[in-house]
Amino acid sequence: MQQQVQQQQLTIDQRYIMTANQILPAIVPENPNYKDQVGTVLYEFVNQLVGQKAPKITGMLIDLPINDIQLIMQNYDLFKTRVGQANDLLAQQTGQATPQQ
Repeated sequence: MQQQVQQQQLTIDQRYIMTANQILPAIVPENPNYKDQVGTVLYEFVNQLVGQKAPKITGMLIDLPINDIQLIMQNYDLFKTRVGQANDLLAQQTGQATPQQ
């Protein structure tokens, strides 16, 4: 309970780094479940940034090369940048899917 109270007092980037660091050692090619573990951690933070697009963007992030995932898990600013890039890509694809007049 005390740990939950302490986590609530942290900024979002501090919570992200703290949470990501807990699974960082498991993000290795030898771990067949690393994408599921990363996705579980990232989803909460992606959801806070983009809302309903979170499932799609989380999926896009966990499909990145493992080295990129490791970097994202260590740097909240890089994480936000990648989420923004994925969001922009989805917006472009949505724009292309609409008929032009």
